[in-house]
Amino acid sequence: MTRLRDARILAELFDRFGDVVTMSDAAASGIPGSLVRRGADSGLLVRVAKSAFVRRSSLERASEWDAFRLRSIGFGLCSGSNVHLTGWGAAAVLGVPTVHAPPRLVTGLRPGDAHRAPDRTPYGRTRWGHLPSWHRTRRFRVATVDAAYAAIDIARHYGAVAGLVAADFALRSGGRRESLARLVGEMVNYPGIQTAGWVVEHADPRAESPLETLGRLAFLTHRREAPLSNVWFTVGQRQYRVDHYLPEDGVAVEGDGGTKYNDRPDASVIVNAEKDRERDLRSVGVELARYSYEVAMHRPAEILRRVDVARRIRGSKPLPTCWSLDPPDAIGWARRA
Repeated sequence: MTRLRDARILAELFDRFGDVVTMSDAAASGIPGSLVRRGADSGLLVRVAKSAFVRRSSLERASEWDAFRLRSIGFGLCSGSNVHLTGWGAAAVLGVPTVHAPPRLVTGLRPGDAHRAPDRTPYGRTRWGHLPSWHRTRRFRVATVDAAYAAIDIARHYGAVAGLVAADFALRSGGRRESLARLVGEMVNYPGIQTAGWVVEHADPRAESPLETLGRLAFLTHRREAPLSNVWFTVGQRQYRVDHYLPEDGVAVEGDGGTKYNDRPDASVIVNAEKDRERDLRSVGVELARYSYEVAMHRPAEILRRVDVARRIRGSKPLPTCWSLDPPDAIGWARRA
């Protein structure tokens, strides 16, 4: 009976406070800390920070990144009020897309002198550094840097690939390039800031997914003109949007997600629609090149080879003029793609 009673009380606690609860939450609800500790001892709960817990069932169902998000929330809830999640921890709670596995420890940031030594615990580390008030926000009850600051921090510590994915998201979500550039200027002496500056210069708010960012990155890192992102074509009464377009070459470049056709009952419908789409685009002088996530992440030069092949196939046909960066009016059109 005691276990059932504990489980019921703990369930009510999580219903009230969310996926992560702390000893302080329990105390605020009149629940003794001994009950929470019994939940951890019995396996109902898992400790994710000094005094923060999640339900074991939630953690077992969580993806790798969602489990890290829960740990990040726990670390934030157990840190001081002036500690803000940054880097991957901020990315996890803000929904910033990633292309790497999460780290083992969460990182927090206190505004202050960056030369001060960081604090370390078994659950994370907290460092000091420049953090303007306008780059601070809150999610899931914890203080965190905003997406723009997270992008700069990720670029500094983890490089251009992860940084550009995060910066594209930050701009797409309403961040301003000028604001990111200002932050880079204010942190000019910080390690890795040159990479962050490159990321800010080349970020594209029109890129809508990590796959599209990686596709563009193949051109940037090989010093080729980057394509335009998400361009609309009008073919008769139909509209099609392509992931990337090289207007000087008449070549559209498409990234194919891994689940586009997998295990879908309507896969044949999708394939036939794709064939119709390619036929219509080629009818107005567009040649296509495709790439997968594996190619973009591990063999980016292959994207450029495929683009060069598409350019040769297209030959000297007149360049298409029926394209636009702005989406067409959906009213009256037979289909939007």
